[in-house]
Amino acid sequence: MKPKGFNMKIVWVAAFIVYLYLLTKLILFKWHTVDWDIVRVQLMTIAQQPELIYTRTVNLTPFQEILRDWNSLSMHRPGTTIHLLGNVMAFIPLGIFIPVLMGNKLLSGAKVLVLSLILSFAFEATQLLTGMGIFDVDDLMLNTLGGMIGYVLYTILIGLKRIIVGGAARTARKEYNSNQSRV
Repeated sequence: MKPKGFNMKIVWVAAFIVYLYLLTKLILFKWHTVDWDIVRVQLMTIAQQPELIYTRTVNLTPFQEILRDWNSLSMHRPGTTIHLLGNVMAFIPLGIFIPVLMGNKLLSGAKVLVLSLILSFAFEATQLLTGMGIFDVDDLMLNTLGGMIGYVLYTILIGLKRIIVGGAARTARKEYNSNQSRV
């Protein structure tokens, strides 16, 4: 790997770590101070009193919150737009980071789909266990959609870059070697 490529990889990894930190701050801490002791205390409490899980708010009905928010948009409630678009927009960068960091290979879209779903589920499960939010299946769908939108944007940008800057053709070409004899 060339030094320039290595340096860019470090920049991408650092940006990804910052992104995950900001995503955690947004989803779990609602932009407040990140205090891992709160998470630890909440997890210890649920471990000692597992029946508390039944007091948590959970939405397992697909599209319930999405439809409610969609209907609220007509009443011009600003929080609904933030909820709908925020869940999508928060995961768009993930759809870009995954192919950049893992390599833009054949199944990158599937990787983005699965990893967006897994990360979203991890946040939702943490919210359920800690009581620091609501477990919502609609958030899983919106977050995953955001990751896929990010991946589509990434592939469009890569395609535009190849058109503008030029890139390796997708067809194999035979190199001509003047030392080889022609048959």
